[in-house]
Amino acid sequence: MGRAIDLIEDWGYLEVDEGGRLTDMSPDFCENFSINKKDCIGGSIHDIIEGMYGRKRKKVFFGAIAGINCIIRVTKKGYRDVYRVIVRDGDIEHHEMVSFMHSIDIAKMNKKRPHQNKYSFDEIIGNSPAMQEAKELATRIATSNSTVLLTGKSGTGKELFAQAIHGMSTRKNNPFVAVNCAAIPGELFESELFGYEPGAFSGAKKEGKPGKIELAMNGTLFLDEISELPYEAQGKLLRVLQEKEVERVGGTASKHVDIRIIAATNRDLGKLVEEGKFRQDLFYRLYVFDLTIPSLRERKEDILLLAYYFIDYFNGRFDLEVKYIDSGLQDWLLNYEWPGNIRELKAFIERGMNIVEGDTLSMRDIYFAPPQVSAKPTERKLKALQSLEDEVKHAEINAIQRALEESDGDRSIAAQKLKIHIASLYRKIAKYNLK
Repeated sequence: MGRAIDLIEDWGYLEVDEGGRLTDMSPDFCENFSINKKDCIGGSIHDIIEGMYGRKRKKVFFGAIAGINCIIRVTKKGYRDVYRVIVRDGDIEHHEMVSFMHSIDIAKMNKKRPHQNKYSFDEIIGNSPAMQEAKELATRIATSNSTVLLTGKSGTGKELFAQAIHGMSTRKNNPFVAVNCAAIPGELFESELFGYEPGAFSGAKKEGKPGKIELAMNGTLFLDEISELPYEAQGKLLRVLQEKEVERVGGTASKHVDIRIIAATNRDLGKLVEEGKFRQDLFYRLYVFDLTIPSLRERKEDILLLAYYFIDYFNGRFDLEVKYIDSGLQDWLLNYEWPGNIRELKAFIERGMNIVEGDTLSMRDIYFAPPQVSAKPTERKLKALQSLEDEVKHAEINAIQRALEESDGDRSIAAQKLKIHIASLYRKIAKYNLK
């Protein structure tokens, strides 16, 4: 009998026999490839894909990912295209096949079970003194069961640190449950965090529902943006921390819970306490360990390291082979303030990787400079445009001058180094009045 593979339905699947002949395919697969199921059943998968793609076919193999039979294409950057395959009457360990050109992220198929951490300290990138100090303190904190308050600007990687701390703790084999306090409507927060009993309110499930605290049993509960926790819910959370008990909405009995809480915020909780917006007693309960994650402007030594990491990441996603960042863009990256921190840098690199040509990322691949969020909207837009024009001009002049110096003034060789047509080089030399 064929083995069922329980995955997301819209990925699509094929079913083949040991001889590589199609016995079934999902409607989603047929729709994705615009093929008629009746015309394909019984045919050799080699012949079918040959007719669909001709010379575009790529060699792949039958293999298993997380115990799931797949057709997998391997590129220089690793796995790229994957479709699940049901094999009838036997298992095919390795078999030369062809690739489907529609890509599915391999990470989705290797996705870990719900509520499992994904990151370790080794996967947190950074060699700067500020980052090394933060990681060193975090590793010492990890072995404790006390609460941790992670502070730092938005986009600095607080959840990565939370997951890494969990992964090094004695709770590492138990759930890591993340809750974004800002993403849950206030009226639903208590039921989401503490759970509810059957019939607790209109629309409640008849069997009730465990809250995030119960789901984190024996593991770690990560409360991101803890400053947005409703004031009433703060009192209930304090009770969980003090009494190690949780009471569901609509319930009368308390349940013992054993969890570690790691909270994170990009706001000043001390100031919120002074303003009466955050409970002082909860603040002190959370403030056992305080770890500040440095902003990107405080760890400029890591900017290019991170930029190349994201280039490698998007090389895999977009099937590119970008290897370099030119000097003009490097200077720009190092001098920009990065108010959005790592999240902004990743988006910036992704934008460039979508339009880059060749193996070098440059200012030409960036549509516009990231806006300084502190400026007023109209001023910000104007400054961004002016900044881009100035930066592109500066980058081009430096690149041209360096290429001319390295080629001893031979403009033909300089154009080759710059990977532009010689006519373009002459125009730019005239434009910038270079000699």
